[in-house]
Amino acid sequence: MMSLRPLLHDTAATLFNRWGRMRHRGELRMLMFHGLTDQEHHGLENCQYKHLNVDRFESLVRHLAASYDVLSMDEMVECLQSGKPLPPFPAVLTFDDGFASNYDLAFPILKQHGLPAIIYLATEFVDEKIPIWVDRVDYAMHQAGRSRSDLVAFKDKFKVRPQAEILAAVSQLEEDTGHRLGRADRDDVPTIYRALNWDQIREMSQSGLITFGSHTHTHVILGRAQPDVIRAELAESRARIERETGCACHHFCYPNGAAGDFSDTSEQILRECSFRSSITTLGGLNPLPAKPFLLRRLGMTNDLRAMQFKQYLALGDASVRGLLQAGG
Repeated sequence: MMSLRPLLHDTAATLFNRWGRMRHRGELRMLMFHGLTDQEHHGLENCQYKHLNVDRFESLVRHLAASYDVLSMDEMVECLQSGKPLPPFPAVLTFDDGFASNYDLAFPILKQHGLPAIIYLATEFVDEKIPIWVDRVDYAMHQAGRSRSDLVAFKDKFKVRPQAEILAAVSQLEEDTGHRLGRADRDDVPTIYRALNWDQIREMSQSGLITFGSHTHTHVILGRAQPDVIRAELAESRARIERETGCACHHFCYPNGAAGDFSDTSEQILRECSFRSSITTLGGLNPLPAKPFLLRRLGMTNDLRAMQFKQYLALGDASVRGLLQAGG
């Protein structure tokens, strides 16, 4: 006889999710994605789970379409600024960096379900196909057979340093290991590291579903940057996006986005430059009334199963990662 335990577990979890969703009714959920993948990855490739399996993404999108009120970034900010009420279960989908999988894998699913999203572009990544430094670290250490603990320790050590020190350390790592990630449009570069191109970006923009925001030009961490660097990064990224899409760029996403990666100065400059919103990687929901700056997000990563995604969305609490054992 089949055990009742899994059925009872799923029933209890479903009821718990419904309770959590109602308990946090009216709170704004900002979902954070990076890239998607349709492959199995081994070693250090995607070992920090930021590229979500496409089947998991499709399942999550179906759940969002059925259970939440998914808004565009423009709609959400307009409500927050005007005082217009948001719908009961507001959610916004955000993607960081500008990976090609946003077009290849995410865009068809979003179109199918009619859900809007915003993609924050690191415009150097798109323009010059220079990989973002964290991906260079992943690739070099993966190819060299290093451990996950080595990779995490390296990133944690250098995320708190100025950009010049970070890039110098990454270059030294590549020299030491003998492995360097090539341009993000080459056929021999793993798919998860490839960048969008402007034709893809224009197509998504013209669909009316996808908005594009700034993620700086060179993915510099603004909390440790001088004011002139901040202004230059914002100006360059915004100019490239507006020139290529023909649409205004009003929204900003902080690279790395944790405490210390933004400052009162960076926020002041964003406002002076007429940006209408900024988002972080600080976890949690955004209770209303909220201001459209320094918004918190929920990281949607590949170590979460379907029930965990639902729990995370319902509660906005990262502790759900321990409620169920993450599976494949």
